[in-house]
Amino acid sequence: MTNEGIKVRIFDLEKGLIEYEHIKTIRIVCPEYNLLIMQDYLSIIGEINGNIDIKNEEIDISYKNIKAFYMNSKNVFNLMIKER
Repeated sequence: MTNEGIKVRIFDLEKGLIEYEHIKTIRIVCPEYNLLIMQDYLSIIGEINGNIDIKNEEIDISYKNIKAFYMNSKNVFNLMIKER
């Protein structure tokens, strides 16, 4: 296991594609579930209708009340925001 963390790609029509590297945790909070994604987490795909927090030592990003789709596979997390 390496110490590189997760690569995060966020795409929305407002800002285009933004990428972050070495992310430690991604928290997804929806009415249906509360999910914490960390390095080497299993592959997963889903839809968010709620909040997401992306964090490491230098980065602390929060998206509140969004509608989006996400996919996590091989330590790459993709987030496609359809509504803010």
